[in-house]
Amino acid sequence: MSSNDTGTQKGAEADRDAQARDLDAVDAYDYELPEELIAAHPADRRGESRLLVARRDSAQIEHVQFSDLPDYLEPSDLLVFNNTRVIPARIMAKKETGGAVEMLVLDIIEPGGEDRWTEEAGGTVVFRCMTRSSRALRPGMELTADAGDAGPFVVREWEAGKAEVEVDWDGAPVDLLEEVGQMPLPPYILKRRKTLGEAEEATADDRKRYQTVYAAKPGAVAAPTAGLHFSEELLERLEERGIRRAFVTLQVGIGTFRPVSADRLSEHEMHSEEYEISAELARAIEETREAGGRIIAVGTTSMRALEAEARRDKPFEPGVRRTDIFLHPGVDFEVCDGLVTNFHLPRSTLLALVAGLAGYDFMRQIYAEAIEERYRFYSYGDGMLIL
Repeated sequence: MSSNDTGTQKGAEADRDAQARDLDAVDAYDYELPEELIAAHPADRRGESRLLVARRDSAQIEHVQFSDLPDYLEPSDLLVFNNTRVIPARIMAKKETGGAVEMLVLDIIEPGGEDRWTEEAGGTVVFRCMTRSSRALRPGMELTADAGDAGPFVVREWEAGKAEVEVDWDGAPVDLLEEVGQMPLPPYILKRRKTLGEAEEATADDRKRYQTVYAAKPGAVAAPTAGLHFSEELLERLEERGIRRAFVTLQVGIGTFRPVSADRLSEHEMHSEEYEISAELARAIEETREAGGRIIAVGTTSMRALEAEARRDKPFEPGVRRTDIFLHPGVDFEVCDGLVTNFHLPRSTLLALVAGLAGYDFMRQIYAEAIEERYRFYSYGDGMLIL
């Protein structure tokens, strides 16, 4: 049987599977993944991961290297990257009694404003955090970070694992986190490292590798992981081929990777994230459309920002806004023609997004083949290109 026949047969089987399923049911987006396929570390060098190329029109799949990406794009195409910068948001601390406390910084309450991460605080910073500790925290409690000399962090408010903490600091809040914080690696990476007998924490190498080479605007608590594959060399090769690039900023929140807790997609309350549109991005999209090129989002976060913006009355006006858009089967994609992404968690909104773009049946085929071919999954794993 030829590879084309094999692909046709798999596509037909997946199509029958899709017809038999209720695509609003979260169970339809479940799959079993062998634990050893969860990537505990990135590839030795950026661009050396594998790339699964999936073509929607023919339901064909190719297996190549990520460094081959330029061969699958045309000079008229536009890649849109998310240039958010991950903050070292995980702070390990101790109470005055010695009890351990973990804080995950989600945002800044004081100072406020669009440049709140990089402007000098002038005396006080107040963070909004998720917290984990053996016993409840109390207002007024002082917490001392395990790293750095800043602090103490004083609890202002606390309830059910959420807190506001205040700390004396004159400089930029992001500099404070650089001193006391760790990169907020997803729990599945830390769990996999523990299984392998490694320390369940971020390393010095993670400071570089859990960050894109083009990261610019701090505020994300999770990396736009599709962008982790791109090296300076690969970006130069794309530019030499005439493939254009532009940037959007979406501050990735912790809700991006959470599994859907409701039984049905229609019952899921989508998280909200801040994004920024620039005049340069608007111009690049307009010029790409005029040239007949494709707009390809690098990462689901870029795609969410672009598709949210396309639905506004006056799309792609420069500015900062928020979106809680949920892309899934049955929702049209209005601006994006393709997607570079990683392999996502089962029962997640990101997997539903891929199913919406590729088609549910083709998504099942892609993931089944990726598991069969032993691709590496999740944030530090391999990538795919959907065209």
